[in-house]
Amino acid sequence: MKSSKSIILVVCVSLLTLFSLFSGFSTSANSQAGLQCQLISRADAIRQAHSQVKGKVVGVQLSKRGNRSVYRVRMLTDNKRVKTISIPACR
Repeated sequence: MKSSKSIILVVCVSLLTLFSLFSGFSTSANSQAGLQCQLISRADAIRQAHSQVKGKVVGVQLSKRGNRSVYRVRMLTDNKRVKTISIPACR
């Protein structure tokens, strides 16, 4: 049973990755306040989220917040609550 949950989690994260790649975001540069910036990787966003909240990653999404790009990292905390952490996507 535990392995099937792990497989489902991997499939969901993979689908989110594919969606973010094909949703119009560039992985090399992004406009923020008229400037070009280098996007951080999903792995870097996850590391930053782990430094803020202890738990298990259940989803990562690259999205726009106003004129800025942010990674929204959803984490399942030890007390079984889902918390969304916003990580700036630009270096």
